[in-house]
Amino acid sequence: MKKKILVLDAFTNGHEAALAFIQRRGWIETDCEIVFCGTHPNVFKRLTEGPAYAVVPIRNSIAGEVTEVTKHLAGFRETGYDLQERDRLDLQINHCLLAPQHVSRAEELERVMSHEKAIQQCGKYLDSIGITPDRRSKRDSTGNAAKAVAKLGPNVKIGAIAPKAAAEEYGLRILAESIQDVPDNKTTFVLLQNEATVRQVVVGIIGINGRFGQMLKGFFDQLGCSVVGSDEKKSTGLSNAQVVEQSEVVVFSVPIKDTPAVIRLVLPEVREDQLLMDITSVKQPAVEAMLESKAQVVGLHPMFRPDVPFDGQTVVACPARLTAPTWKTWVVNMLTATRAQIKWSTPAEHDGYMTTVQVIPHLGNLTSALLITEAGVSVSESLAFTSPFYRVMFSLMGRLVSQSPDLYTSIVMENPETLTMLERRIAIEQRLVQMIRDKDQATFEELFAQANTHFGPDVTKEANELFMRILGVLSTLYGKNSVTLEFSEAQSRPGLLERISKVFSQRQINMTGINSVVLDGQRLQFTISFEQSRASDEVRRALEEIEDWSDPKVKVLD
Repeated sequence: MKKKILVLDAFTNGHEAALAFIQRRGWIETDCEIVFCGTHPNVFKRLTEGPAYAVVPIRNSIAGEVTEVTKHLAGFRETGYDLQERDRLDLQINHCLLAPQHVSRAEELERVMSHEKAIQQCGKYLDSIGITPDRRSKRDSTGNAAKAVAKLGPNVKIGAIAPKAAAEEYGLRILAESIQDVPDNKTTFVLLQNEATVRQVVVGIIGINGRFGQMLKGFFDQLGCSVVGSDEKKSTGLSNAQVVEQSEVVVFSVPIKDTPAVIRLVLPEVREDQLLMDITSVKQPAVEAMLESKAQVVGLHPMFRPDVPFDGQTVVACPARLTAPTWKTWVVNMLTATRAQIKWSTPAEHDGYMTTVQVIPHLGNLTSALLITEAGVSVSESLAFTSPFYRVMFSLMGRLVSQSPDLYTSIVMENPETLTMLERRIAIEQRLVQMIRDKDQATFEELFAQANTHFGPDVTKEANELFMRILGVLSTLYGKNSVTLEFSEAQSRPGLLERISKVFSQRQINMTGINSVVLDGQRLQFTISFEQSRASDEVRRALEEIEDWSDPKVKVLD
């Protein structure tokens, strides 16, 4: 596995420092992956996502401490991440004044942009050419400034302070070199490592034979921990009390409604030196029960199904009592090892937001499904009248009612905020009834405006962009000129999509969309749309060729 090295941006002093660290430590460059994060907060954020190195500046001989970095560094360490300083490097900084090729002299420039620290280090030189930095001058990195200047129009006279390598990369003219105020200008960079090493402990899972219990067992097995478990539905030979006695970490993976009672039954066996965790989707009742012990307590909520890998998914963590340094580090490293997106919260905050992201959508979909059911409307016939977007809405209803009701019953019934939000919903619907009865269009439109203001432009922009992407996928899936190819697990291998594309390109068939999905962990489907008719001879012959690739034959689905 390649060493992941996180830096601010490409063609910056941090980039140069990373290359210097690689050379100094005798690492093979091809075994290292330098990842450009854009901002220093993003560097530290990426450090939480798994084992990695980071190269960050902490002090400059002219501008002093890099407070943006040192503050994040202090905060990062306080969270319990296993962060180690592996090396230090004093890098000689030689700032250059760069400009587009049509600018020949520094005095022609109207403005110069760069990172704030680089501007500070070149203050005297900027004064000498008559440039006063303003808020428009600041960029996240010197490399970013150079890149921005390179994209400017032909008549713009804006320069950048950046390393010489940035000029070469972005095709800029070097107007002056070594423009820093002090010739011996050095920045101290540190090489940090988040080891995310999980201490191997005995983990006891109460409810080990459930779907989440099995997922957790597999995860802790991979970490090298010893796993024991109990399960009331399918005996393991151990009782819940025996699991607690044998374990250092106890995880409660039982139905939401049962979790507090199961916890309280084993409290007499819980020791002060243990760590207790639950994985319910309602946090307050379970956490309150665990806090009745003297053990360390963390509530977890994986925001995904147990058959979905952790990687990239969201896990909410509620450290209700995590004061022991060893357990704090262990929890952080364990969560880091999941490679999930970790959201830290309190049990009350979690339950409040779960009302928004789970309860309200579930009740909304259930209400709509019941309306359709009680009205006796044919769902299958209704689909013929839908656009792709409304087909998604129908699919969400269908998916909800096709699931086991036990889970959703607990999510809705056990959340302490459900009744309050449901009563608010009923009140809103009653207002809507009155508006429609009175044909009060103005008030109806005002409600739209209120909601739009609350969501804000950033959220609505993201929503519209997401909708357009979804629309593109749906047009591929349901277009008249689309076809779905299904491959078995044995047929799925690197280069498969390239091979498919080659078959169509050789026949001058233009693919206008492609979507892929893995079903049941065993079937890979590509849905492809074409500019040409699906029934054309060329498309038909291409599909026949693909069908004959292997045994069993590739399935072509209508």
